[in-house]
Formats: sequence, C-alpha cells, structure tokens
Amino acid sequence: MITYMTLPGDTLEKIAADLKVENPAYLKEFHNTYCALHNRLAEPVHLKPGTLLHIPFGNEISILNQKISDNGDSLYYHPPQGKITYPIPLLGGMYTVRQLKYQDGRQQASYQYQTELKYLRAEKDDHFFSLQIFGSRKNGEESDSKISSLAKACAAILFPVEIRVSSAAQLKDVKFYHPESTIKNELEALKRYFTDDISASYIDQMKKKTEDKGHILTSIRHMLPVQFLFGAFYRAKYDGWTDSGVYHEFIPWLTHASPIRFELYNRILPKEQNETDEPLKIIQSGKSCDYRNLNQLYDKSYPYQEQASFNSRSVSCSHEAEYIFDRTDLVIRKITGSFEIRIGDVTEKDVLMMEKE
Repeated sequence: MITYMTLPGDTLEKIAADLKVENPAYLKEFHNTYCALHNRLAEPVHLKPGTLLHIPFGNEISILNQKISDNGDSLYYHPPQGKITYPIPLLGGMYTVRQLKYQDGRQQASYQYQTELKYLRAEKDDHFFSLQIFGSRKNGEESDSKISSLAKACAAILFPVEIRVSSAAQLKDVKFYHPESTIKNELEALKRYFTDDISASYIDQMKKKTEDKGHILTSIRHMLPVQFLFGAFYRAKYDGWTDSGVYHEFIPWLTHASPIRFELYNRILPKEQNETDEPLKIIQSGKSCDYRNLNQLYDKSYPYQEQASFNSRSVSCSHEAEYIFDRTDLVIRKITGSFEIRIGDVTEKDVLMMEKE
C-alpha cells in the first residue's frame, strides 16, 4: 500500500484505470479500510486536489482484481488471448447509414442510405455475403436530377454483388451475380432513356469499369460502410489491458481520392457501475501517417510509396470511431466514425453513423 496525493482532475475512475484496477468502487473500499475514520470516502465521491488516498501497490493490485473478478464486479472486457473473436455471420443485416459533412463547425450536407448484408454461406475459412446499397437521400430528400436518376439506374443493374470475406473479417473478393455481357447489355439499354452525350459517356465508363475485376474490388473496399465492417479494427491485438497495439490502415474518408494511411489503436471502454445490459464499446483512434499531400491523394495515378518520408506538406488529419457491440454475443449495434482535416484556413469534418436495424 502507498499513499497518493490526488491531483486536479483526478477521479476514482481515472486512478483505477491508471493502476489497472478493474472496478473503482473497490479503491474506495481499499482506502476506507486503511484510513482514519474521519478520512473515509462517502458517496458521491468527489476528490479534491491534495486528498491523501491509500491505494494498492504491486501484488495488492492483483489480489484486489481477483476479488473483483470472484465477485463478478469487473467493469472491463478482456479479449481471450488478446484477440476479439467476432461472429462474422452475424455481421449480416440491414444498416441505416447517415453521413454528415461540416465546414468550420457548420453542417453543409447530409446523406442517408441503407446497406444490406445477407449472409449466404461458409466455404472453408471464408464467408460469403450479398451486398446491396439503396435508398439514397441528400439533405432528407430523394434527388430527381438526371445524373442522380442515371446513377440509381446503374446501381440497380450492378447491385447486389457477392463479397467473400476471410475468417479475420477481411474483404477478399467481389463478384457480380450476372455475367459481364448481361450487365453491359443492360447498361447499354439505359441509353434509350438517357439520350444526352453526358449520360452516354457515364454509361460507357460504367461498362468499362465492369471489365476490371481489380477496380470492382477496390471500389467496394473503399465504401465507408464496408471499410467499417471489414477493416483492420477487427484484427487488432490487445496488450493485456484496455488498449490494443498500434496498427496501420488506409481509410477512404476523402471522396474521389486515394485512402489516407492512419496509425491507429483501439481502446475498450469500461462499463458503467450497476449496469447489467450495457453494450461493449470500443474506441478506434488515430492520426494520419501518410507522406502524401492533398494533390497527390487526389491523383489516382500517384502510388503510395512505403519508404517515402513524412514532410511539411503531408496531409494532416485525425480519425476516431466508436464501435458498439452486444456484450453477450459481440453482434454489432452501431458504429459512429468521424474524420477531421484542415485545408488552408478551413476545417472540414465528416461524421458517419451506421446503425443496425
């Protein structure tokens, strides 16, 4: 046991997290066991700076945590062997997706659509889903512009697609349900209804893209809902407490640009006291570690070079996402992701909310 003098901002929760004690209420109990009667802590606990707190040290922490565990009072989830095993088939379902765009704190636009994942089958170590995107709205309204109508007509031909996912929740392959020739013929038939040159050019571009299997896989992988459901988040290794080790991921926050490389880690949040049905919450946080500038990111012909060095013109941005799971079976309930970047004197922010129905 040692005596600790509290600092401004200290709480039992903060001190417990620093000590890796699994329930802060037991810190109060520990202190009250050893302190003078007039120094005992009572609910609600408000620690003033300079409070002398008796706290466990060394092996006492392990003994206290064992007591907490034996009583079923631990507030922390500890992944077995440092890995969380997610039930991949249970990722299937209907998701409502909302994306908000901000500039200097003011909302500029909102988009809403639905993503449907139907679990199909398992083959060896891989899982197969049907992926469908529909119901797109901007600022609460369904656009009736010609280009929007054409895009929806093309999407109705291209989707659904079949995706193949590894046992580690990594997207491996994408296939159309219909032969390439059938899809091209149906796209070509749209020219009877969209007769202007711009529409014809758009349709020809879509036909050309269906020939490139690599482009199809990349396009699906760069959809934000797919990124959040099948990204490196699920493959993080935890180091014995709440934080995972550092890992890297390319995240496609910028529309029409190459994904930005981020250095990330996950943190498992403790549940609240006396909450029996509280979901499991995990925060993914990180900063960009991409040497490219904005112009290079928007230049699709500019490849990422592993050995290139970070410089003063490199893009600087942040990413954070909160994943909410059912605590019993680890089924995803909701994902909220945010991205912030400063361009000149302007701060741009994107927020994506993805909730399972």
